[in-house]
Amino acid sequence: MKTIVFAWIVAIAGAAAAVERPADFAYGMPVKTDGKEALYEVTLPQAVYSGVTRADLGDVRVFNGSGDPVPFAWRPRATSGAQSTPPVSLALFPLQARPGTGVDGLSIRVRRSADGRSSIDVVSTAPQQKGEMRVVGYFVDLSLLESALRAIELDWEPVSGGYAGKLRVEASDDLGSWRTLVAAAPLVDLEMGGQRLQRKRIELSRQKPKYLRLSWVAPGAAPPPVLTSLRGELVDKMIEAPRQWIVADSASAGKPGEYLFDLNGHFPVDRVRLRLPEVNTVARVEWLVRDRADQPWRPVARATAYRLRRDGGEIASAEIPIAASAYRYWLLRVDQRGGGVGAGMPQIEAGWVPHTLVFAARGEPPYQLAYGKRGAEPTHHAIDTLIPGYRESGGTAVRAATAGAPHAVKIPSAGTLAQQELGGKARLEQEIDWKRWSLWGALIAGVLVLGAMARRLMRQLDRSGAASKEPESGK
Repeated sequence: MKTIVFAWIVAIAGAAAAVERPADFAYGMPVKTDGKEALYEVTLPQAVYSGVTRADLGDVRVFNGSGDPVPFAWRPRATSGAQSTPPVSLALFPLQARPGTGVDGLSIRVRRSADGRSSIDVVSTAPQQKGEMRVVGYFVDLSLLESALRAIELDWEPVSGGYAGKLRVEASDDLGSWRTLVAAAPLVDLEMGGQRLQRKRIELSRQKPKYLRLSWVAPGAAPPPVLTSLRGELVDKMIEAPRQWIVADSASAGKPGEYLFDLNGHFPVDRVRLRLPEVNTVARVEWLVRDRADQPWRPVARATAYRLRRDGGEIASAEIPIAASAYRYWLLRVDQRGGGVGAGMPQIEAGWVPHTLVFAARGEPPYQLAYGKRGAEPTHHAIDTLIPGYRESGGTAVRAATAGAPHAVKIPSAGTLAQQELGGKARLEQEIDWKRWSLWGALIAGVLVLGAMARRLMRQLDRSGAASKEPESGK
């Protein structure tokens, strides 16, 4: 009996601890690789978010051609990034005045031609002085720049013996009032003992004025150098990551001003667009979310939505940024004052930045992305475990540590083919928790075995006691 029970316990425990196979998941997608690299990355298609059962993607796996799971990790998701801009050449307009008059005594007016070229008119507001005109400063027109300046770099004609001085940088948006950005920026171009020391760059703390005015601070008896060029370093542009969009299924929630939407999946939504049914509509709206019907609604965003006719066309409210949310059900609550959204049903579009999965190409291809399993637990690695020393460097390359020094690792992208059914929709339903029941079964079986052993032991004790009493009765 003990042998049978023990074998049964081992069989159940072995079934519970079995390695997952592709058929354990509802759906799969073949992954296309060239078989030449150790690591590949896959951007999750929309169908994966519709097929998973967990909002944290804990039921996603990668299998090789033999059906064995391979290690994978999620790459950190960036919803925006900085795009560097090359330096731009800026035009310098010399400001001339007679002795005794500085840049503060000059009035500047800018004229711009049809082709965008600038010219300036300079008039002295100081009392007229005798003497030859000389350069007292420089004017820079920045009004056509789209980005702010983080620094400027100057160059000047060579000066015998080198140059060391200070430059004041002022800014204005109306040419009437000027504010100081840098009071005395040191500029140096010296050579000594075969060594050259140069400092021609001035930090501007990410300023975006329309105009700059440059002037020398205490130039002294020697004339300051003649500036020949000026380059501007622009602030990096913030670029939004490309997003995927889905139109939500809609149905009235029954209450006035409330509309229920179903995304039919767990999408990490961080942008929402609202399409109003009628033109010339303005309304205050609120978005709420939940994942199941038995959960309370949780507010995620409020905004003013509009759709207006203007100049023969239409303008509509922009997409609304929200904290990333993978809830399936969305409720739009509209303030009914002013008529709400009018006649018809509003429509929402949900946008998200898809996840990127990096996997190790262990075993033979073809590899397969599998997903959709109720009760599955996450098995992914941390990205710096799969790639020791991991550090983002942009694009598909990362920085990884090897032999004590970081180097670039190229991770090629792998595409996915059409979705295939593996275990089918049955895998999306709640399965029997074999691990829990096997533990309970083992516990019950152990109790039964101990009970049987105790019962047998009691019988043996009863028999030995009865045998010891028989001789006494015979005396």
